[in-house]
Amino acid sequence: MTGPAATREAILAGAVAVFARRGVDAASIGELAEAAGVTRPTVYAHFGAKNEIFRALAYRVRDDVLAAQAVTGTDEPAAIARTVITDYLDLTVRHLRVLELLAARARTDPECAALQVEILDRVHRRNTRFLARLAAAGLADPVIAPEKVSEAITGIVRRFAEIVDAQPGERTALADAAVAAYLRLGGLVRG
Repeated sequence: MTGPAATREAILAGAVAVFARRGVDAASIGELAEAAGVTRPTVYAHFGAKNEIFRALAYRVRDDVLAAQAVTGTDEPAAIARTVITDYLDLTVRHLRVLELLAARARTDPECAALQVEILDRVHRRNTRFLARLAAAGLADPVIAPEKVSEAITGIVRRFAEIVDAQPGERTALADAAVAAYLRLGGLVRG
């Protein structure tokens, strides 16, 4: 990738590290430019303000999470669950800093609050519908209501992502544990 798209990507990549270290409000355009290897006017030309950079990062996270959850079939539900849960863990690890910043900003910024709710609600609704379709077809017997299974797995994935972020060698074991928890809670395995 070259040209304006590459410059935009460099700014976004550099911004994640700067925002994670300094916070969105404390970060300066100069720091963002330096992290991206561009000039301050270049940052302004692409985004106008640091809040626009953060919004672009947050919307990218939303789009990535929703794309990863876009599984429609119910054939081989355990395999689908494994793929979706593992992908969700990997995405959460990859976007952990932005998700943390989004959660903090959601307390005071209505747009960030709405975006955070959208990310979680859409994932929960999709997962709830998936489990409900499986249950209706006799392929699952959730131990708790499907929407509660979704809430629980989100919490498990978020906590496991924090651990994987600090200890990358734990990724496979924690992905397997998250999948096992989902399969049990969703009633996709017996016993």
